[in-house]
Amino acid sequence: MIDYTVQTIKTDNFEMDYLKFGTGARTLVLLPGMSLKSMMGLASMVVDSYKIFADDFTVYMFDRKKNFGESYPMEQMATDTAEAMDALGIERACFIGISQGGMISQIIAEQYPQKVERLALGCSAARLNDMSRAVMTEWKRLAEARDIEALCSNFIDKVFSAETIRKYKKSLMRMNTNATEQDMARFCVLARACLEYDAYPGLEKLKCPTLVLGAELDQVLGVIASREIAEVLKQNGVPTELYVYENYGHAAYDEAPDYRSRILEFLKG
Repeated sequence: MIDYTVQTIKTDNFEMDYLKFGTGARTLVLLPGMSLKSMMGLASMVVDSYKIFADDFTVYMFDRKKNFGESYPMEQMATDTAEAMDALGIERACFIGISQGGMISQIIAEQYPQKVERLALGCSAARLNDMSRAVMTEWKRLAEARDIEALCSNFIDKVFSAETIRKYKKSLMRMNTNATEQDMARFCVLARACLEYDAYPGLEKLKCPTLVLGAELDQVLGVIASREIAEVLKQNGVPTELYVYENYGHAAYDEAPDYRSRILEFLKG
């Protein structure tokens, strides 16, 4: 098992948990997507999933800041992540942004281009479409109603493939239905941030080499969102690779066996 630590970085403005592992000379920042509970509780699973990066990179996975209140716009998430990097002495890094983490990563690449060496976006978007807006609106409604059973069920059905749902839905429900009132309130704010998010105009400022991974059966953000990012970046002359998983949904980042190795190959250049 790879050694790892979960720590809290404290700045003048906030506290933020982060996971650190790996011994590589280069730095990798991993930004996860929305979840019903903080990914820090699954640190050992994350390390095991991303262990192939540990020899080439020192990996930092950042959570959202603590106690962010009733509003936490995506732009502020990006600013806070950049500030956390500064506090840890991380001047420049490769980025993996998954889903909402990819949205945050895009803003960092736009506003702090000196910090981003290479960027991998997994099932993410630069803006919402009608389908993703409907999904986020329903998740926000269920979180506001504190209907944890319905929210967990809907989340699993939208995110995972039919095969994973058939095999593991009961286990996934058990993992999340003990979410607290605070967890539900947090999730509601994250969903609202997605509904207010639009980084599409900022895509023209991105310059770093970018890998865009989409999924044809994505029922959360839609494959069109990945294709849109890649198209704009290519039109602007940004070195861009697009790969679409034909038989996977939004959680291709967890389900496709070559997902992480494909990202590692890209980041190693």
